[in-house]
Amino acid sequence: MKPKEKGLKEGINKCKEVIKELEINSTITQTQIHEFFNKIRNKLEEKEQELLNKLDEIEKYKKKELELQRDELKFGIESIIGSCQMIQHSLSLSNNTHNNKNDNLKLLSMKNLYQSRLDYLSNNNWKIEPCHNPFIDFFSSKKEEESIYSNISNIGIIDSNDISPDKCFSRNQNQNQKIYRNEEFKFEIISYSKEGNEMKIGGNTSKFEIEIEGTSKSNNGNNKWKIKDLNNGRYEVKMKLSDEGKYLIFVLCNKININSFPLEIEVFSKLKQRNYNQIIGPKLTFGSKGEKNGQFKYPNGITTDSNGNIYVCDAHNHRIQIFDSKGKFISTFGLEGNGNGNGLFKSSFGCPSGITINSKGNIIVSDLHNYRIQMFDCEGNDISTIGSFGNGNGQFYYPEGVCVDLNDNIYVCDSIVNRIQIFGSKGHLLSKFGSNGIGNGEFDSPKGITINSMGNIIVSDTHNHRIQIFDSKGNFILTFGSKGNRNGQFGFPEGVCVDLNDNILVCDHENNRIQIFNPNGKYITQIKVNLPRNIAIDPETQNIIICGKDDKVSIY
Repeated sequence: MKPKEKGLKEGINKCKEVIKELEINSTITQTQIHEFFNKIRNKLEEKEQELLNKLDEIEKYKKKELELQRDELKFGIESIIGSCQMIQHSLSLSNNTHNNKNDNLKLLSMKNLYQSRLDYLSNNNWKIEPCHNPFIDFFSSKKEEESIYSNISNIGIIDSNDISPDKCFSRNQNQNQKIYRNEEFKFEIISYSKEGNEMKIGGNTSKFEIEIEGTSKSNNGNNKWKIKDLNNGRYEVKMKLSDEGKYLIFVLCNKININSFPLEIEVFSKLKQRNYNQIIGPKLTFGSKGEKNGQFKYPNGITTDSNGNIYVCDAHNHRIQIFDSKGKFISTFGLEGNGNGNGLFKSSFGCPSGITINSKGNIIVSDLHNYRIQMFDCEGNDISTIGSFGNGNGQFYYPEGVCVDLNDNIYVCDSIVNRIQIFGSKGHLLSKFGSNGIGNGEFDSPKGITINSMGNIIVSDTHNHRIQIFDSKGNFILTFGSKGNRNGQFGFPEGVCVDLNDNILVCDHENNRIQIFNPNGKYITQIKVNLPRNIAIDPETQNIIICGKDDKVSIY
């Protein structure tokens, strides 16, 4: 027990030493705070004295000018009184019968002088109103005051520099970004002190470490990460994962897992970029006009699932048809109506126009004439419905294009209201953007929508004959296209999708072609297609799947 006792005594001595150092450092910090605020007070006093000196200078100037004006007016009064007395005295002399002839001649000679004096006094423009007002105003803008008050409240930080792992959290700057193997992605750690205050200084990089757990396909373990101190209490984590798969990212501080972790991510592989210039015609075409299985009436929405199966909105037959990757019919569900489904084949539509599939395999359909979005399981059983007729929040007036992001949020082209509405995976409205017009962020009948790997939203602004791109929050980034039939121009663009490299493929409906652009809207090439309405890409094969007015589906 003796060694144990010795160790405890050493611990007590260490605590005493730290307490003594704490007291010394606290005194030093107190002195630093006094010195800091003395500097601020000195600056404030200097500014105050500067303003008071300016006030005194203006007061003296105005006072001097007013005193000169006052003296001038006094002189005028004295001149008028003196002249009147002089003339009155002269007149009294002229009325004296005892005046001799010489006195009268003298009065006559003074007449012109008196007249000139009276004219001067009568016509002189005396400044009666004071030459200055009595006000000296002090101005400070409300914005400046608020800025000063805000800065004062944020001046200085008292920080123990002890991070509390359970109060820290992460912020993924782009939650909708698709992550690919050997490509960098990043997120931030926002640190908090044990007192619960967000930390404003850095210096704790060494306290953090990363642990990665996953189900990668090769498990080669060649993963890279780096933590950068942003010197403001935040730390940026940059990572590259070497293989596709699902991962759990743990961030530890002082060996303790911090709040909001593990971070769940999925890493994908990129196939080699397809050479679109080598496409001559379709590999496969299936379908014809009709009501039977495998036939269509106005197919107007298309997507694929994780198995490569193809889902088609058979709009005027009011149903969804499902085919395998070779175009072989698998099943169908839906019938004309406006009720909710009660199971397989019972769901009803009024001209389904857009379709997508989320990460759970649920099928999401824009039900055009029923002014709603419907969600089904993989067998076509009804799960939920979003919306009703109208232009209010969560309502629709002809919903058309629909897509989902990596978090299964649902994006809908509300075409007549000229806006994009964004819903959570369970159908609650998150946000909306857009209005009628031709300016940036405005629309005229948006019909196609997709999300790229960065989470950016790409919309076909159909009647404005252009494509618009927004960030994940709906902020405008760029636009390209105009009405016409040249490269990069459009004739009522409709469906839109992106490939694995974020190249943008657009159904240029009236010009009978698919135009392909790089992520920044620069024209690459085109594929001739008869009146294309909608488009999808199978991510596994990079096959392009198109439906159009000819009541067929073509695979390129």
